[in-house]
Amino acid sequence: MPKNISFVVGIIVWGGICIGNWKRKIRLFVDFLFVSFTVFMGYVFVCSLFTSQYIHSVYIVSGWILFVLMRNGKNPTETFNSILAVVGVLSALYGLLQYVGCIETQSYFSVTGSFDNPAGFAASIVLCYPFLLCQTSNGKRKTLKFMACLLLFIVVILSGSRTGILTLCVVTLLFYALRYRKLIHRRRIFFISGGTLLLIGLFIGLIYLKPASASGRVLIWKVSAGLCKENMIRGNGLGSFKADYMPEQAKYLSSFHAAESERMLAGNTNHSFNEYLLLLIEQGLIGIALFLLLLVAVFRSNVSFDTPALLAIVSIAIFSCFSYPFKYAFVWFMTIYCLASLNQREVALRTICFNKPFLLIILFILCFFSIKNILFERTWKRISLVAEKNNGLLDNELSVFTKLYDEWNGNPYFLYNYASELKNVELYKQSVNIFLHCESYINTYDLQMQLADNYYQMGCWEEAERRYKLAQCMCPSRFLPLQGLLRIYVKSNNCILAERVALEIINKRIKIPSYTVSIIQEEAKTYLRKKNI
Repeated sequence: MPKNISFVVGIIVWGGICIGNWKRKIRLFVDFLFVSFTVFMGYVFVCSLFTSQYIHSVYIVSGWILFVLMRNGKNPTETFNSILAVVGVLSALYGLLQYVGCIETQSYFSVTGSFDNPAGFAASIVLCYPFLLCQTSNGKRKTLKFMACLLLFIVVILSGSRTGILTLCVVTLLFYALRYRKLIHRRRIFFISGGTLLLIGLFIGLIYLKPASASGRVLIWKVSAGLCKENMIRGNGLGSFKADYMPEQAKYLSSFHAAESERMLAGNTNHSFNEYLLLLIEQGLIGIALFLLLLVAVFRSNVSFDTPALLAIVSIAIFSCFSYPFKYAFVWFMTIYCLASLNQREVALRTICFNKPFLLIILFILCFFSIKNILFERTWKRISLVAEKNNGLLDNELSVFTKLYDEWNGNPYFLYNYASELKNVELYKQSVNIFLHCESYINTYDLQMQLADNYYQMGCWEEAERRYKLAQCMCPSRFLPLQGLLRIYVKSNNCILAERVALEIINKRIKIPSYTVSIIQEEAKTYLRKKNI
């Protein structure tokens, strides 16, 4: 959240500075790339207006303004490229210090950099890598620059990001193939065959490095493909994946098409691990068509393919096939910077001018919603820390939560947090109402379990049973839904179903042994002993 907010605030400040420096009218060079980017972002922006999460609209407009500022300013490209290369080296050193234990991480991953996940860290390194790699073939201190590239490579390997490793290898081979194409042309069949076999071997090797993870992503893609069928043309809407995926996974895993291995692999998922598939699901064929139009504009640019900007775009394209790089503001910034670097002014369709007030009004609106969002998130954090310290909500904190709910900024995780706090103070009915609101934005295993527990405490056995069963279908390897079902059947004196669930708990295959699982199995055994079974 701080990085996303900084991304928007930085653009607002930069825009304000540019308005002060530019003349009364701003000249805007309109070419194929500008038109295709504007149409694509405009379509996504219109889609965002149909959701209550206004922060998405703020990010989209901020991205478009950043593109305009970069395209119409005389930016020192070489200097900026050098800065990005230095940023990559510093990020790699930070990750290396985490790996050796000099800096602690806030998660169970050994290397995350300044991110919450190795995926974000690896994506940032991969995007900075081309700007450093292109400097190894010119200028001074080539050996030092080559060693810096090697450092980035090693740190990505240490992070465990297989997508990052594959992307770095592809970009490296592509760079040297283009740089020495005259030499390679003589034996192009040998080099093309060798490079292809090398990448195929690397891809297969990375799959077998973590086969369970690879199989899990295949399952996610298979289930996600089912979401595309509902609204193929327009898509299901921006942010719809988080609300639609887990029920679709539950539907698939409860069918006869699912294998037992898939049921054991299934877990909570909030991303398709493929940005193109996510675009198809949420924006439909219209979004894909506009994206392809943007790609055509990129490849029609009068820029050599071995430039760092195009290599970075290739890196983003590869990384997007297996991960979720556009979750991070840094990736958005780098993508827009690279696109803006593909200057096509010499083939501009026309040049238009507009007055400063137009851009000033947009910046003012962004500033208003950004400040509103910052105040909301800050108040939410403060009140959550107080509630955590007091092990529950007091009357004052409850009133603040209620006020924040009335001013909701569209963040569904606030709804989840608020409903959880209401549940902790035994306000079950209010908690259910908030969870049901949250369900239309993020429908996960955890949310279904929370709803089921609330209904259980309220004595609504049928609804609690339905929610526990849905949670069990979402993640069949979990034991907690079965424990909930066992307690419901015991409370409602349904001995036949209680015995059946107890036997299922005892005989169920354990994915990851834990203290919680052993307690649940012991509870089932105790019940069967009482019934002399």
